Amino acid sequence: MACFSPKSKESQRSKEIDIMLKKEKGKKRFKLLLLGTGDSGKSTFAKQMQILHNNGFNEEKLRYNIPLLRSNTLDTIKILITACHDWSMNFNDEETPLVEQILSSVNLSPEIAQAITVIWNSEAVKKAYLQRHRIQLPGGSSTTEYFLDNANRFAQEDFLPNVDDMLRVKSKTTGVIETTFQMNGTEFNMVDVGGQRSERKKWLACFNDVSAVIYLVALNEYDMLMEEDDQTNRMEESLKLFQKLSGSQWLRESPMIVFFNKSDIFETKIVIRPLNMCFQDYENFAEKFTGNQTDFEKSCEYIKEQYNRVFNGTRLYTFITCALDTRNCERVFVAVRDAVLSKFLQTNF
Repeated sequence: MACFSPKSKESQRSKEIDIMLKKEKGKKRFKLLLLGTGDSGKSTFAKQMQILHNNGFNEEKLRYNIPLLRSNTLDTIKILITACHDWSMNFNDEETPLVEQILSSVNLSPEIAQAITVIWNSEAVKKAYLQRHRIQLPGGSSTTEYFLDNANRFAQEDFLPNVDDMLRVKSKTTGVIETTFQMNGTEFNMVDVGGQRSERKKWLACFNDVSAVIYLVALNEYDMLMEEDDQTNRMEESLKLFQKLSGSQWLRESPMIVFFNKSDIFETKIVIRPLNMCFQDYENFAEKFTGNQTDFEKSCEYIKEQYNRVFNGTRLYTFITCALDTRNCERVFVAVRDAVLSKFLQTNF
């Protein structure tokens, strides 16, 4: 998987920025606005900043997420079972009572968790899972597998979430969630707002004094439909939203930093469902590349090109990311920091 790594020239630029900032009197807070469609990974990236710069999560926060993880797991298997029924993928006589038990359950008990493990490994569910692009699973394939593989652990009475659990737990962001942290003496206020259509009307109130916009794109959503209407392609929705935001009078002058996220899922997925299944012009685009570029790299470049084409702002930075990878997020944020501070220093020195 391709990850961003700062080169020596960029590392030198970081040192120069640190020296210049020491000359700046007083502290300044930089506001970073996290935007993107629902389930693109905004909240996960904000959690990574909490892990890297704010000592992670306290016990109260961990306990708060216990029922969410259990609910995520139960909801996920129910979605897959419903798909099996809709697509006439039948369960055998031994599995049917377990399916009925799961569908009637509202809590993840150890007994239900064991039933989930059996049904997750059933032939019917495995067949349905191969067509997961047709259904709305929370968080995508890697999270689905994580929830269902860990059902028994989540159901234990003494269960307490670990860091990996916290990064994967799914809860729709409503309203505005702020994460404030410091990096090398510079303070950042990261503002995360919900990406669902119903939440976007709240975005305008966050557009004042924005130092940079971080826009997240879920690479794996190129063949998926919106949860809100089950008709609109998710990446098409993301592109239209990006075009509108980058040309907004409030954000046009702010650096626009795009994270092409969920690269781990994308890299695996295009082996089974290559981009040319969804984009007729992909083959012509890919033919321009020579050498040893992989299909993953070509596919990333193709999607990047679509966003470059509709960009209406002044400064655009792009990165391939995996918000579940803490080290990747740490390296990428160094570059984000430098882009934000470079603009500030150009304006003030």
